[in-house]
Amino acid sequence: MENKRTLIAILLMLIVWMGFTVLFPPEKPTGGPADQQTEETRAPVAEQTPASSIEGTADAVPAPRFTADRQAEARRITVRSGIYEYILSSQGGVIKQVALTEYQKDKEKVTGAVTLSDFSGRPGGSLFTRGSDGFGVEEDALYQVNLERDEVRLAPGEEVEIVFSTRLDNGLDIAKVYRFSAESYDVDFSVEVLNRSGGTLSGNIAVGVAEIWDESMAGSYNEFVGPSIYSGGELNNVDVDDLAEGSKEFQNNIAWTGFQKKYFLSAFVPLVGSSERARIEGSGDLVINSVITPYRSLNPGESARFDFLGYFGPKDFDILKSVDHQLSEAIDFGFFGFLSRPLLHVLKFFYSFIGNYGVAIILLTVIIKAFFWPLTQKSYSSMKNMQKLQPEMQKLREKHKNDKQRLNVEMMNLYKEHRVNPLGGCLPMLIQIPVFFALYKVLLFSIELRQAEFFLWITDLSAKDPYYVTPLLMGATMFLQQKMTPTQMDPTQAKIFLAMPIVFTFLFLNFPSGLVIYWLVNNVLTIGQQALINRKKD
Repeated sequence: MENKRTLIAILLMLIVWMGFTVLFPPEKPTGGPADQQTEETRAPVAEQTPASSIEGTADAVPAPRFTADRQAEARRITVRSGIYEYILSSQGGVIKQVALTEYQKDKEKVTGAVTLSDFSGRPGGSLFTRGSDGFGVEEDALYQVNLERDEVRLAPGEEVEIVFSTRLDNGLDIAKVYRFSAESYDVDFSVEVLNRSGGTLSGNIAVGVAEIWDESMAGSYNEFVGPSIYSGGELNNVDVDDLAEGSKEFQNNIAWTGFQKKYFLSAFVPLVGSSERARIEGSGDLVINSVITPYRSLNPGESARFDFLGYFGPKDFDILKSVDHQLSEAIDFGFFGFLSRPLLHVLKFFYSFIGNYGVAIILLTVIIKAFFWPLTQKSYSSMKNMQKLQPEMQKLREKHKNDKQRLNVEMMNLYKEHRVNPLGGCLPMLIQIPVFFALYKVLLFSIELRQAEFFLWITDLSAKDPYYVTPLLMGATMFLQQKMTPTQMDPTQAKIFLAMPIVFTFLFLNFPSGLVIYWLVNNVLTIGQQALINRKKD
């Protein structure tokens, strides 16, 4: 029986330290400097003095899809709504910058709105177009634009269609068509080709999103930042450092490809029949996610159209779910995602009534504690009963110290006589571990907590407590909880476990305050429950 007790203690220690490894791993070291080579094939973007704006879509009448003339110089088109600002360029027909006006870079709103796909001041952009063979359009080709003015303001419910078109020297007309909706982060996008030559033209087109990479962007072990693709029914995250060895190709059931940050996503969705394969590659300081269309042949007068969907917005589960195309899989809740999603919905449900995510976290913690109350009650009661048997167990150890087999038999008889399960104290606690990991992911990665205020000095639940008040309180309550918890450990093991509150306190100093609040409230509730159990037993 002594060996069993030692084994149980070792097992519990392993569980705790494995939890540390999963929850609090060291940050992954960043790689070497990125390749600094630039793409010389791109011409610099010409500067354009903005013209006066147009309101709504009334004046944005689409021109014919194809025009024979090329634009003399580059133009920049701005599309604004209540939630975003897009800047597009007729040089390449690309998106130069996306600003998400509902999300600020900092809590004080000093540095402006969050920007995605920011190519202002340099060549290139997202939703670029490359072609092969007869479809060989240059990436920086100049396009005609169907709008006379350079700015569009969309009121709620309004939409606009912007067409970039050009004709290649071989007689192939190409049109890039954007459709923006005032209240959606997703953008309808299509590439249309028409053969106006006297012979057959064949080729394919690559379209995708690009991101300027800097080593400072690299995330930690638990926080992926970089290119991703949802292919073959699973999410594939590609380490940027691995792209130095060559591009990554995917062909199996491509749902979307794009670039992830902790709270935001730039993604590109090929719709039915528009993709043959996808590629993720590095080029200088760029990370490029592209989709290659099937190879097509067009006879004179024939045309083809490839439809896509762009998404530049927050990693909000409900928004991504409404857009569909498996975009919600970009939020990686981990192995226990099936528990994380309902917990997130409950958290948002409480917030819809209270309007404070800090209070919503407290209520969710209370609900979880109430749900597991019977199991916790059983666990602590079992440990309390085991503690009462300690004097008799010690007598048996002294009596049969030279006969381990007899000692184990007598210990089992003692447990049966008093109806005590030696594992009853730990098994109910183990059942709760999946819920903890699931809630940990929710509180760590949910954009809802970004810059969300709680009260007084806690003005951002996704950031650490600036004065470390909650982590210190958490450590104190954890220490008190351990002192109140019955234990059958020997003095050395007990001292090791009493060191855990100190370790946890230091680990939680830089954790998001929302996660610390959950742990603090859970400790307080556990102390209250343990006090009730001790009072009943006494």
